[in-house]
This record gives sequence, C-alpha cells and structure tokens, in this order.
Amino acid sequence: MVEAKILNLAITDKGFVVILKPEKSDKVVPISIAYLEAQSIMSSLIGYKIERPLTHDIIYSIFQNCNIRLINVIIDNVHTDTFFAKLVIEHNAKNIFIDSRPSDAIALSLKSKAPIFIEEHVIEKAGILLEENDNLMKVKEGIPFTYQKFERDELQEKNGDNIFVKKEPEEINNTDTQQSNTNNKKKNKEELQKLLDQAVKEERYEDAAKYRDELDNLTE
Repeated sequence: MVEAKILNLAITDKGFVVILKPEKSDKVVPISIAYLEAQSIMSSLIGYKIERPLTHDIIYSIFQNCNIRLINVIIDNVHTDTFFAKLVIEHNAKNIFIDSRPSDAIALSLKSKAPIFIEEHVIEKAGILLEENDNLMKVKEGIPFTYQKFERDELQEKNGDNIFVKKEPEEINNTDTQQSNTNNKKKNKEELQKLLDQAVKEERYEDAAKYRDELDNLTE
C-alpha cells in the first residue's frame, strides 16, 4: 500500500473528480464522485463549516460519541472504472474493515484526519499522468479528459455563503444543458418526484440534488 494525498477536487464534462496523489509516484489517481460527496470533501478541504450537518458529519459525530476511531482508509481495488475502498476502524480494541465507496471513505478521512492508502495495483491500473496549465490539468496519457481545478483560496473568498452553488464552468456548459434546464422547469411535482426517486435509487446524487431543488422551488 502507498499513502496518498488529495491533490485537488476537479470537474470534467463527466462530473466531479477527486484527484489522489500517491507518494513517490509521478501518477495521480482520479476518482469520479457525486455532487454531495464533492460538497463534503471540498468543505473539509477549505475549512468551511456548513450550517446543517451532512451525512459524513453525522457519521463522524457517531464515531466520536461511540468511541470509534477511523484508523485509515484504503482504496483497494478498481474494476471497469469502479473503485472500491475499505474503512479501517478501531472499536473495543479491535480493528474492523468496512466496505465503502471511495468518495465516502475520502470524505470521512478528511473529517477524522485519517490517512488515505492506495494499493499499488490500483495505481498501476488507474493512475494517469497530468500536465498542469494555469487552472487546467490535461492528461498526458490515459483517459482524454481536461480537469478544471478548484482553487481553495478563491473559493473561500468568493463563496462564503455556499461553496457549491449549482453552476457549471463555461467550458463545460453547452446548449443541450441549457435546453435540459429549461425543460426541467416545466415538469410538475409528480414528474420531478419520480425523477428524484429514480436518481436516488441509481445513486445519481448530483441529479437528485437538482430535482430536489426544483421541487423546493415549486413548493415555494
């Protein structure tokens, strides 16, 4: 296993990505994550306290109140672009391994200040080389994405009220997205509720958050 640090949270045309940098390696490991996990990770990275607790805040509070210590998290496998992880916790003097999504494991590691480890075969299989240029990171080899970085200082200065206002970068916006947003506004509550339920069932939490906000606007 190799310890890794969070290099950055980024966004591609496919969605949010957390980029892990293993020690003593030129490669990075990009892992796709959903909107809600990205919000939790970024709030921890920049030290932003959200008014009401998110899911990972609640789990961390449970850990604290039940004398559970998160020792570390391990990204231990990858299969067809799906990553797998383990939480290693200590409870009643025993180490327990709990299956987890990497996004949740990384978010909890930040809350608990626990180290992140990646198995070497995962780095070999999923690691890529990035070339940094201003606020963009382009892939030297591997998947053909351009990553737009989030600058922590800039987020702290610009977005004190809400670090994740639902806006996409100009480079990623297109007319199809704008047309989709226009059509979504016309959906009634029943249609939106069905879309919300389906998105949650399929763990498409970024879409779920969008449908929830539209429902809230209709209610108002």
